[in-house]
Parts: sequence; C-alpha cells; structure tokens
Amino acid sequence: MADKKTNRRWWIGAAVAAAIAILAWSIFSPGPAGAASVSGQAPEDWYAVERQSLDLTVVATGELESRERIELKCQVNGRTAISYIIDEGSKVEEGDILVQLDDQDISNRLESQQLDVENARLSLTTAERELEIQRNEAESSQKDAEVKLDSARLELAKWEQGDVPTKLRELQLNLDKAQRKVVRTERDLELSTQLYEQKFISLNEKEDDEIAEIEAKEALETSKLAIDIYKQYDFVKQKQEKETAVEQAQANLQRVIAKNESNLARHESDVRSKKRTLELREKALTETQEQLENTIIKAPSPGLVVYATSIGPEWRRGDPLSVGREVRNNESLIYLPDITQMAAVLKVHEALLPQVTVGQRAIIRIDARPNSPVEGQVTTIGVTADSGGWLNPDLREYKVRIDLPDGFDLSLKPAMRLSGEIFTGRVEDVLAVPVQAVNVIGDQAYVYLPASGSRIRQQPVTMGKASETMVEIVEGLNENDRVLLRKPRPGELDKSADTTDDA
Repeated sequence: MADKKTNRRWWIGAAVAAAIAILAWSIFSPGPAGAASVSGQAPEDWYAVERQSLDLTVVATGELESRERIELKCQVNGRTAISYIIDEGSKVEEGDILVQLDDQDISNRLESQQLDVENARLSLTTAERELEIQRNEAESSQKDAEVKLDSARLELAKWEQGDVPTKLRELQLNLDKAQRKVVRTERDLELSTQLYEQKFISLNEKEDDEIAEIEAKEALETSKLAIDIYKQYDFVKQKQEKETAVEQAQANLQRVIAKNESNLARHESDVRSKKRTLELREKALTETQEQLENTIIKAPSPGLVVYATSIGPEWRRGDPLSVGREVRNNESLIYLPDITQMAAVLKVHEALLPQVTVGQRAIIRIDARPNSPVEGQVTTIGVTADSGGWLNPDLREYKVRIDLPDGFDLSLKPAMRLSGEIFTGRVEDVLAVPVQAVNVIGDQAYVYLPASGSRIRQQPVTMGKASETMVEIVEGLNENDRVLLRKPRPGELDKSADTTDDA
C-alpha cells in the first residue's frame, strides 16, 4: 500500500512538473503580432511524434553555501548598534576583529556595578565584624551568668552545710549554758537561804542570789525561744533566699543564652544577607563584564567573512549589516564558511519533492560560472518547508542539498545564485512530444493535430512522466503523428472537428 501511495505521488509530481513547464511556455512564448492566414504554417511549426528515451529531471534554483561554517551571533542582551563591521568578503585570520558594538551603556552600567560591589563588600565586612563582636559579648555574658549561678549554688551549699549547723550548735550551746546556770543559781539560792537563816550572810546577799536565779531562768527561756525562732522563721527565710538566688541565677543564665542566640541569629542572618547581596552584585558585574567583552566579536579561526543577512531569508537581505544598524541578542551576524567544501542548496517545490531521493545525481550551473557546470549528489532533503512569505503564502518549497567536489572552485562564495537539475529517473521507448506542444485547459491536456485543409484540431491527451523539455504521452497520440509546436492562430482551429478520431 505504501509503495502504491509513493508511486501515485511520484506520478502526480511528474504531471505537475509537466503542467508547470507547459504553462510557463504557453504564457511566455511569443504570439503573432496580428491575424495570419491558415496557409502560413511552416514546417518548423510541427513535430513528428516518435518513440524515444527520456531523462527525468527536477529543475530548481538556489544558492551556494559552505558545508562547514562558523556562525557568530550577537551575545549582547537587548538591542545595540554596530559601531564597526569588517567589509564582507574580507579574508581574516584568527583574532581579527570582525564586529564592534556600541558599548557606552554597558560601560556606564559596569562602573555603577563596580561601585555597588565595593559597597556590598564593605557592608559584608562590617556585618562580619559585628557578628564576631556579638560572639565575644555572648561568650562573656554567658560566662558571667554561669559564675553568678555557681556562686549562688555555692552560697546555698555553704549555708546548708556550714551556716545552719553552726547556728544550731551555737543556739544549743546557749541553751545548755542557760540550763546549767539555772541549776547553779538554784543551788546558790538554796545555800544562801540556809546561811541567811543562820545569820551568816545579809539579806542583800540572799536577794542577790534570788535575782541571779530569776535572770538564769529568763536566760533559759530566751535560749529556748531563740531556737524556736530560728527553726520556724530565720531558717525558712534564709533557705528561701538562698534557693531563690540560685533559681534567679539559673533564670538569668537562660535569658542570657536566649538573648545571645537571638542576637547571634540576627547578626548571622545579616551576614548571610550581605553575602548574598555581594554574590548577586558580583554575578551582575561578571555578566556585564562578559557583555562588554561580547561587544567585540573576533574571528575564532581564519576564513572568509560573509554577512548573515546575505544568506538569510529574503526579507533580511533588504536590511544588510552596516554601521549604525541595531542588532538584537542571539541574532546571526557573521559566517566564516569553509570555501573548500561547498554545497548547492536548491529550493524544490513540494509537488516535485517525492521524486527526489538522497544519492541522485545532479548538475549544478552557477550563475557566476555559467559555462562550468559541476556534477554533485543529493545528500540531504529538508523535512520542513519554507513558505513564500506574505507575497506568496501558499508556496511551499523544500531545501535539497547537493554536495560539490572538495576544492571545486576556491573563488566561489556563499550565496551565489545557481540552478540545478536533479536526475530522478529515466523512461525507455515512450511516445514523447516537446512541452510547448501541450496545452492545459482546466484538468485536461491537449495537443493540436492537422485537420482538413490547412486547419488544425484539438486532441485531448494523457500525460505521463516529463523531463525539462519533453513530455511522455500515454494516450491520445500515435507514432508519426504531427503536433503543432505553437499556439493556434486566429482562424486555424477547426472547432467542429471530432477530437477523438485519432485517439
């Protein structure tokens, strides 16, 4: 099924090619200046149909291009004007300046960005120093809080293990002394009473012992009360004070740590922000430096200078590269082709493309070398069509490349105009007539045959394959029939003649 479809397209393409050739001849062939008599037919007006072999070809026009080329594009962002461009056709060496773009805006932007980078670097240095100061202050304040906590804990331990036992022993000692003193004063008073009764001492002396006993008992009660007060009040109060001091020291340490962490996080965030700002500005500076470098385009290797506008689409050729012309980012500017390896690029109509295959032989005629045809071979066939633009939007042509022999003619240059003839096949032993003998009206092809007298008649025919000059006739003619090679003159055509008599 695929082969049938391919053959059908092939035949359609051949028919279209023949129709195009016939139509072109019918339009541009010169006609008579006025009416001529039917007796004015000359022998050269007729062609005797015969069997022959035909070379089938597809003819197209195109241009030269190098098989290998270096493409140099504008790498400057936005749009910028050309301030210098080397002459097209110049031969250059590696490192030669090809294009220089206006760099005023980029230079101004570069100076501003250099200042921005210096300011960002200074801000980062300041932020880093402040971070280091904050770290030192955080370490110092935390150590101070830790010392205070340790002191509070030591004070609590000292009070619990030293002050409290000492105080209790002191109070107990006072109590013991008071108790002993009470016993002694009681004994002294008893003895004084006996001595007073025996008149050995005076009443004053006896009363002194009574006062001493009273004082001793009061001192005993005071000692007992002191122990109770200490245990119930002073001890509890001091314990709370010592423990509270420890708790406050612990809380203070946590506050110091949290505050330090917050301050450090803020300063570290500031450093990161300043560092990111510096990185972004350095990146922007680097890009601008690259943009400044990109304003000068140098030849990466020796070659011949060809403007991209010379071999690009037709609409670009009307706006060639020149000083003052604006170019956009990624726009192709210069090609450095290898002129030792050239190829012909033909634009083949989509109706004829099915006849063309890789490997077919082709003859190329370059307009600048019309007498030096060169033979090549089809190497690639385009997969997408080029349109005819707004002038002819329905036109679809495909690029077919024919490689030419290496070093064929080193004086040739890319974009030179040319025509090519691709040999698509050959038919043997067929009836054929010149293309100018066939006229197409609507979907039907006709030739003109002799009629009675000096008149001619219209004969419908079925066309087969075609070459550039001859058309195969499948039906409608016989060998040795004579066909007219021009348009009928007024009065020659016999419209009443039967067009099927010689079919």
